[in-house]
Amino acid sequence: MKYLLIVMLIISMPINADTFRAHCRERAPELIPRDEGCSGPVAEIVELAVQRMGHTIKWSNVPWARTITVAEFGDVDIIPRHSMNAKRDVFLNSVAYGYSIRKVYYMIAPTKNIKINKFEDLIPYKIGALRGSFYSDLFANSLGLNKYFFNNTEQMVNMLESGRIDIAVTSSNHDVEKFRMIKGVREAEYIEYFYNGRYISIPKKSPMSKYYNNFQSIINDMVSSGEIGVIFNKYGLKAPAQK
Repeated sequence: MKYLLIVMLIISMPINADTFRAHCRERAPELIPRDEGCSGPVAEIVELAVQRMGHTIKWSNVPWARTITVAEFGDVDIIPRHSMNAKRDVFLNSVAYGYSIRKVYYMIAPTKNIKINKFEDLIPYKIGALRGSFYSDLFANSLGLNKYFFNNTEQMVNMLESGRIDIAVTSSNHDVEKFRMIKGVREAEYIEYFYNGRYISIPKKSPMSKYYNNFQSIINDMVSSGEIGVIFNKYGLKAPAQK
């Protein structure tokens, strides 16, 4: 019986089916790495789209800094749940599955007596940020800031808590609650707000980029039909705004 099922699965697969290499990372509750792959509403959206194209998907749990680096060379086929900017647009074919208001926060070390009332007030200080992460165009394009980059949020939290950096930049999309748990930490008065898209991308140099137009069409159909909202609701979550 087991062998019969295997044969039936092989027969049911399209002759020209490809396997997409997808990167998962911890962005609960929308994206959650599992031993068997990736879970959460965004992972389900990706899997449904790939299946509807007649292909399969293989998930790997990869840190964001590595994902965005290898994407430039096409060494990953699908990147879920991320922001877009001009730099990423050069090497990613993206499609939005929703939009939200992003809030960018500047968290002040407990040992520092600092006041940040406007963006320019950041200039004298050591500011921690996640390597490869996009917070806002203003932060990304500001050359006068003293930016120190870290591989993960835990490193940033430890450096901020010990006072080895003065300020950490974070956002509503970057585990801000982990910073709020630091005893004595303060949020700067200055906060950035902007309308931010949430994207899924196929790198332009990926061998799977030939399927991008089809992938984009499927995701857009899921948005316009309301299916994105249904998937998020299944997980007890409110979907991002649908334009």
